[in-house]
Order: sequence, then C-alpha cells, then structure tokens
Amino acid sequence: MTADQPYPLQKQNPLLYWTTLIFLVGVPNFIHFDVTGRTHEQGLLNPTSLSAMAVNFLSTYILIVVVILSRRPLFCRKVNIAGWLWIVLLLQMLLSTALAPASRLTPPTFSDNLIPLYRMYEWILAFALVLALYTRTPEDRGTELMVELIGRMSWIWIAITYIVLPIMPSQVYGGAGEGEMTSVHAQLGGQLLSPSYLSTLSVAAFFYALFFFPRGLARFCGCVVAFGTLVLAHTRIEQGSFLILIFLYAVFFSGLFFLRIATIVSTAVLAALGILFRSTILEYIARGQNANSLATLNDRTRVWAAAIEAIRARPILGYGYVVGAKNALKDHWIYAHWIPPHAHNELIHAFLSGGILAALLALCIYARALWAGFRTAHRGLQQIFLLFIVILSTVRSLGGPNLTYIFTRPGAVFLLAFIGLVGGAASHSSRSKLRKVSQSSIPSIPQEVGA
Repeated sequence: MTADQPYPLQKQNPLLYWTTLIFLVGVPNFIHFDVTGRTHEQGLLNPTSLSAMAVNFLSTYILIVVVILSRRPLFCRKVNIAGWLWIVLLLQMLLSTALAPASRLTPPTFSDNLIPLYRMYEWILAFALVLALYTRTPEDRGTELMVELIGRMSWIWIAITYIVLPIMPSQVYGGAGEGEMTSVHAQLGGQLLSPSYLSTLSVAAFFYALFFFPRGLARFCGCVVAFGTLVLAHTRIEQGSFLILIFLYAVFFSGLFFLRIATIVSTAVLAALGILFRSTILEYIARGQNANSLATLNDRTRVWAAAIEAIRARPILGYGYVVGAKNALKDHWIYAHWIPPHAHNELIHAFLSGGILAALLALCIYARALWAGFRTAHRGLQQIFLLFIVILSTVRSLGGPNLTYIFTRPGAVFLLAFIGLVGGAASHSSRSKLRKVSQSSIPSIPQEVGA
C-alpha cells in the first residue's frame, strides 16, 4: 500500500463494516416468488420476515461482540449529527403509539404493540451500526465511508436484480409488490424489490459511477446500466428527480462552461419538443392508466385527503407509528380496490403518525440535511454526491415517506447521506476552529529566549 493509495475502509473494521453493509442491503422479498403474490395467508412469520429478523438479530449480536471485545464504547468519538431531532422524533412516536386510539374498522391484536416497537428497533439498530462504524473510521474519511456504503448498497441491489431476472422474469419484471400502487405496465423490481426503491438506488448508483468510477469504459458502462435500470423501473417521481439532478450537475457543479451552455440550450429545445409531443409524453407518464388515475396522481390525492381527514380528528398526538397510522387511513378510506399502507407523503404521514410535533421534526431533519449539503458542496465530489442524495430523498418524500415509516432502502440511503453531510460539516468546523486556536497561540512578534 503506497502513500498515494489510502488504506481501504473495509479493512480498518472489517467485521463491523460488512455487518453494516449487509444490514443496509437487507434481503429480497422471498414471499412473492410464487405466481399468486399472496402474502397475508402466511401471516407475519414468512420467509421474508424471518430472513430479515435473522439479519437484524445477527447484526445486533455482532455489534455487541465488537463493542465488548474492542473494549471501546459504542461511539468512539463525539459526533454532531443534530441527534436531538431524531431522539425527540423517536420519543414522540413512542408516545403517540402508546396513546393510540382504537381503530373503528380493525379489531385490535396482540401484534399491534409489537410491530411498532420492532420497526423502531430497526431504525435504532441502523443508527447504532452506522455511527459505530463512522466513529471508528478516521475523522477525515467519515464522509468517504458514507459515500462508499451508499454506492456499494446501490450496486449490490442492481446486481441482485439482474441475477434473479432471468431465473424469475415475471416476478422481477412485473407488477409492484403488495401495498404498492400498481400499474398495468411491467416495472423492473416487481415483487423482488419495490420499483420505487430500485429507482432510488439506481439514481444513487448512476451518480456514484459518474463521480467515482474510473474514467473510460467502467464509468460509461456504470452510467448506462444504472440509467437503464431507472428507465425500466418506470417510477415517475424518481425519474423526475434524476432529471433535476442532471440539470443541477451540468449547470452548477460540473465546472464545464461548454456543458453548462449545452444543457441550457438542450433544456429549451426539449421544452419546445415537449409541447409538440405532449400526447406521447402524457402517455408515457400515464403508464397505461386512465385519465382519472393520472389526475389523482395514481390515487395519491385520495390517500392524502383520507389522511388529512384523520389528522383533523387527532392533530396533536396522531395515531401511532406504523400500525396506528395504517388503521387510521383504513378508517377514513372509502375505496375498495386497495388499502394504502401509508400516507404516500412524508409530511402528511409524520403528521398522521405522531402529530404536529413529528411533522415539524421531519421538516427540520430535511432542512438540516439540505443546509449542510449546500454549505459543504464546494469541498468536492463526495459532498456533491451526498447533496444529490438528499435532494433525491426530499423530492421522493412528496410521494412516499423515507423517515417516518418502516426502515427501508431509501431510508437507509437518506440516513447515510444525513450523517455524512451533517457530521462531516460539524467535524470540519471543529478542525477549523482548532487550527485557528493553534495559529493564534503562536506569538506574532519574534521574541528572544528568556525575554
């Protein structure tokens, strides 16, 4: 290992590194690997849930073993990631869940209290694993670690998708999984992984390849594969986010004058062509749906209306984490073709789950990440990459929750970006202050010895 080649991050804390990565990647959706796609008949304990719980409990065990055997605390150095926002959000969700009202339509079950606690445990474990690894990594390489985990997580899922695709094509390239808003068009991801999740990971994989893959064939192929995956997944919010990020990169972050001018001119030309071929574009956006479904944003406006109606009846505490919010939606849902699992909007779902305080905390978390991202973007590609992830998550939050729902792959991506940006900005400020103090302690006027 030469001085120009830094020591690989995965070799500094190998057991904790790979455990964290495996936990973040998670497991495929095994229970949809049948022709019916039915899941309720198998109950809560099915191949997917059992595999996920095995990974979670094994990750917890390894984390405890690492902490005990290393004789070091869970967090080896102080990290400023605005942790109070997350802690208060967690406490508010606990309070709302404990005081959740009974559902009008759904009879109470024993699992109603266990499921929210288990889902909170997944988020706590994610924080513990990521921060334990982050604080055991040299401070000047913490941002690099978060970027690398996002990149590897994204590309692992793209690899899994294309490996399983020829084995079970109808399951991997078909309708969305249970609880998703399905369409008549096939979408890559299908029952294996939510097309929305796969699209989010594909956008992250594209910019990881663009910024960090070696120049030449590797970078070109990486961008093509990631872009092709995004197109085949056919999710409109993520594709719109991708176009926004491409425009931001070309105009503001590429540093190439020719690319900036070409992008602006191309945008104007494409806007004009969009007016001429608007029928074709609307057909693509409609994704085979009728005008009514398109007008309601694939039923999202109906979900929002039901959620807002429920919020009006209980605006302070909400209905509780996961189960309570889903039951509240069901109580106010008047349609029979499906039952939404969440409010399909981060702010509304936070309000529905934990009341007005949870909604304000969710807004503050996004604002804190965006502020740190724009403030540190000038430092280099790693900060720009994480900023793009936060922008992607923010736009995506308009159509689905990342933070206030169960721990998902988009939630994992946002968590890594948040810690990398906010923690990195805070540590950089601390180092700058330390350098200023050190410089000020040096006398400005040379003095004689003994003077």
